[in-house]
Amino acid sequence: MDLFLELNKISNLLMIGISVLVQIIIYPSFKDFEFKNFNKFHLSYSKKMLYLVAPIMLTEIFSSIFLIIKVQSVPILISTIVLFLIWVITFLYIVPIHNHLSLHHDNIKIKSLIKLNAFRTFFWIFKYLIISLC
Repeated sequence: MDLFLELNKISNLLMIGISVLVQIIIYPSFKDFEFKNFNKFHLSYSKKMLYLVAPIMLTEIFSSIFLIIKVQSVPILISTIVLFLIWVITFLYIVPIHNHLSLHHDNIKIKSLIKLNAFRTFFWIFKYLIISLC
């Protein structure tokens, strides 16, 4: 059980780091990109980011599911609910924006992406604070 808790914390911290980097550096740079090269760049960026974050996010979700089944504590339950909210934001809102940006540069969508990622970053930090209580 300690292994799964540590995997959860480590994957959570990694996602906080990636999310903060994306929030401060990567997404804002999308606004200033040359339009003719943006779509090719964005498609490449999205594929590379998928290879980086998918294993981390899967580790976080699977360790959360294991912990909620085996530990059954309030902090684990709350942190898993927060993680579910992060996944909803990611797959219902952020991924469709990325799909759009792979075809069309759109500063309005980029501003939405920055706002949504700010919420997601906040929730990952909040989740870590909760999971640290275990």
